[in-house]
Amino acid sequence: MEQRKMTAVEAAQQLRRPTGDDGVKMGVQMSRSNRLIYEMTLDFLQLKTGDQVLELGMGNGHFIPALFEKENNLQYTGLDLSDVMVQEAIVANADAIRAGRVQILEGTADTIPFDTGVFTKVFAVNVLYFWQPPAVTLQEIYRVLQPEGEVILAFRTRRTMEKLAFVDHGFTLYDTETVQEILQNIGFRVTEIQTAVEPPKAAADGSMLVQLENVCMRGVKTLSSI
Repeated sequence: MEQRKMTAVEAAQQLRRPTGDDGVKMGVQMSRSNRLIYEMTLDFLQLKTGDQVLELGMGNGHFIPALFEKENNLQYTGLDLSDVMVQEAIVANADAIRAGRVQILEGTADTIPFDTGVFTKVFAVNVLYFWQPPAVTLQEIYRVLQPEGEVILAFRTRRTMEKLAFVDHGFTLYDTETVQEILQNIGFRVTEIQTAVEPPKAAADGSMLVQLENVCMRGVKTLSSI
């Protein structure tokens, strides 16, 4: 029996907050479609010994082992809105969790459940589109970062995403200049921007071939308060 294809609305809902069996399948598909932007992000992070790292929207945790391949001596926390993704990530990274190197939590990015000044790096891959408004989440990121800590945002440009049907349902798309301005308005100093265009591939919902432009942007927490 042929599997029913998701509508654009259903795909958008699952991309934002995966639920049920379809959510598990979407998590696998996102890991495939996000491989190149994740590899770019992990290099861009410039991880160092002793880093305290928070990822917002880690999905099924597929890329957590690759992060430790970049730097083994760090602490990682993943926070995700989806209980399905949290459970998938816990199972996939059980050994690292038992070793005390990884913790996975369910929660929202606009109320990060940590004290002020805990993390040296906070990063998020392909979830900026869901932060409504982004300034609230970025203020929370600013709060939980140590002085001179870094936020790394990885996203795809409005120009290369706007043709996708599912982005009409709950996505806010950005160009590079707008994201830079938002970060600066919060109080971050934008120190580095990197872009790369992917080869054509299937969209996250499998609906069409796309060629996406990936952006990684680094903002540094200034010593002055917001």
